Amino acid sequence: MVARFLALLSAVLAGLLAGGMILIDVVLLPFWRGVPPEQFRTWFAAHSDRIRTLMIPLGAGAAAVNAASAVVHTAKGPRAGAASVAAAAAAGVVAITITVNEPMNHRFTAEHLTDAETASLLERWARWHRLRVALGVLATLGAASALMDRKS
Repeated sequence: MVARFLALLSAVLAGLLAGGMILIDVVLLPFWRGVPPEQFRTWFAAHSDRIRTLMIPLGAGAAAVNAASAVVHTAKGPRAGAASVAAAAAAGVVAITITVNEPMNHRFTAEHLTDAETASLLERWARWHRLRVALGVLATLGAASALMDRKS
């Protein structure tokens, strides 16, 4: 019962996290690239805290619940692969966010970047973000697979 509940919560949180990151990728990123770098920096300084306020707790929650699900599934026997993949992928999203994207976010708002530096940094941010999206989708698929396991 606990394993199934954690698998369900893992799938929901990982799906919401992946969905939010996909939204950033398909809506915000093209907008950011389409405006002049100075305008992007101004927009980002004004609005990035709103994105962070939603995405940071969602990412941390998804990682924590997926980790708990993996632990419970591992304790139940050898069929913990999907839950473990989901936990590792969600942890990867958090690790990249903390070590790569958040420091870049800080640079966008705290440093005096030239337009060329901004454009280059945004492209690097986008590449790492796409890896986060892929890991978020993988976490969702792993959690959904663990949920569909009838032995949970």
